[in-house]
Amino acid sequence: MKKLVLVLAVVLLAGCGSTAPTSHPKPSSSPTQIALSVPSSCTSTEMLNALTPIVPGSKFIDTPWHPAPGTELADFLSNGGIACSYGLQSAAIGVTVRWVKDSGSYFDKRVASWSKDGYSLVDLPAVDERAAYFISKPQSGTQEFNIWTVNISYQGFWVSISSSFSHTLDEGKPLVDAALKSLGSK
Repeated sequence: MKKLVLVLAVVLLAGCGSTAPTSHPKPSSSPTQIALSVPSSCTSTEMLNALTPIVPGSKFIDTPWHPAPGTELADFLSNGGIACSYGLQSAAIGVTVRWVKDSGSYFDKRVASWSKDGYSLVDLPAVDERAAYFISKPQSGTQEFNIWTVNISYQGFWVSISSSFSHTLDEGKPLVDAALKSLGSK
């Protein structure tokens, strides 16, 4: 009798479990996309983290922008973008970065002008940009200030970076990386 009760108990307990196969989520074949957006403020970006090792003592420079109609700056500020300057204002050393969602093809509308002005189409190292246009002109007897600017079309955004001290793309790479990493900053 004990044996029968034991067998019956095992059968009853076994019946309490699920016989349906357990479903396991399948791993995604692509990484999760992080939603990108224009930084919410100039102080919420990665720019000072990248700039301070290059230009110690750098700060956010609160600049009251008043863009003329039809300018690149107007394209940024009139369409939900922001423009931010960082550096040492007293020494005129720094970086200005502009971010905007490129929903109106603002970037593409500027390509002919950039090409005419001497910008070159470049491939940025370790960046999956759609396109990037770069110009660099060192300070000289006929040019008062150093010019270093890169305009990047990246995942539906136009990002523009201008540096008063960089000369090559390699020198500006930390600034490019920080500007792109800042997309999505809250």
